[in-house]
Amino acid sequence: MTDMVLCGDFNCPYSYLARGRIDALSAVGVHVDWRAVEHDPHLLPTGRRLDQDDHLRLKQELSEVTDLLLPGEVMPWELPGLIPNTEAAVVGDAEAYGAGVADDVRRLLFAAYWVDGADIGHPEVLRARLAGPILRGRSTSDPLRESGYAVSASRGPITTSAWLRIRAWRDGWTRLGTKAVPTLVEDGRPVVGAGALHRLADLISERSAPIDPDLPDPARYPKPRPRAWW
Repeated sequence: MTDMVLCGDFNCPYSYLARGRIDALSAVGVHVDWRAVEHDPHLLPTGRRLDQDDHLRLKQELSEVTDLLLPGEVMPWELPGLIPNTEAAVVGDAEAYGAGVADDVRRLLFAAYWVDGADIGHPEVLRARLAGPILRGRSTSDPLRESGYAVSASRGPITTSAWLRIRAWRDGWTRLGTKAVPTLVEDGRPVVGAGALHRLADLISERSAPIDPDLPDPARYPKPRPRAWW
């Protein structure tokens, strides 16, 4: 099995389904390296309330994604009220990647938006929701290690390594020339959208991977350390 990379964004329903399939494959030892990219960077920092055209487009996309579901897979059907700018979410994911807790943070970000309808473009929303896994991570940066704070007030990264990671992810995705999410890269060849989801489905079938594997709560906090006494 060759190394695979998937570029996706948190406000994309196709990427939502791809995230679930990556988790299923991970449960049987197939690693797909998720890389978050902001596929619509021209959105206002505060995002955009859904208008009639947005409602129609998202309903159509959700309908298309639903047609691709495998037995046991589900998609949320209640449309969020906002299309968020995902810059801050990408930052949180990049910091989590460096801290070794990216899988949990990815699940939390998708659930926050698609299930709870939260504004994942707001730094304070992310700080509250991502603190558990960030505190469990292995970052040596004080804001992450001590407070679980992975996104600055200006929606930027805390660490230089996360800033470099975000730039590398975006540059790699841009060089592919697809301009679409999700983009799955296998053996250097990109496959986009439904094609990427079909390929992940094929791998799930080949490996008999469990749909919706039983995973621990991604928001859990680290266990408290016992206090010394004498």
